[in-house]
Amino acid sequence: MNKTVNPEMEAAAKEAERLYGDILYMEHPVSGRHHPAPRTSRAAQFSPFAALTGYDDVIRETARLTDEKPELSEEQKQHLDEVIGEVMNSPEPKRVMITYFESDERKQGGSFASVTTTIRKAGSVYLETAERKKIPLEDIIDLIEANDEQ
Repeated sequence: MNKTVNPEMEAAAKEAERLYGDILYMEHPVSGRHHPAPRTSRAAQFSPFAALTGYDDVIRETARLTDEKPELSEEQKQHLDEVIGEVMNSPEPKRVMITYFESDERKQGGSFASVTTTIRKAGSVYLETAERKKIPLEDIIDLIEANDEQ
């Protein structure tokens, strides 16, 4: 076999032989008193170390997007009041789809949510659904009669 060796590599090999030749070809020492550690224990020393515990959670939370609560016009508020009045004064319970804004517990803003239900009670501050969920009136964005045939 014809080998082409880089002269710098050959010089480095000779230098390593000169410096470490006495130990370069020795057998790996094995303890007579201690059993070798299992492979999993030896690998554990190379496992990743999280120096900043919780940092990933903070980054994820910061990156999570929230929506801004919209401001309804007076006409939109009046329309909602009329729809709520019609639904509450109906002789039979009507199913409605309520779209509302839920404030985020951890940061500014929130998200939009919708629920299809019947209104159990309408107060001056909130609507109570059949499931006893209280939705603040100021957070309601839209309220329409639900079409159950969809």
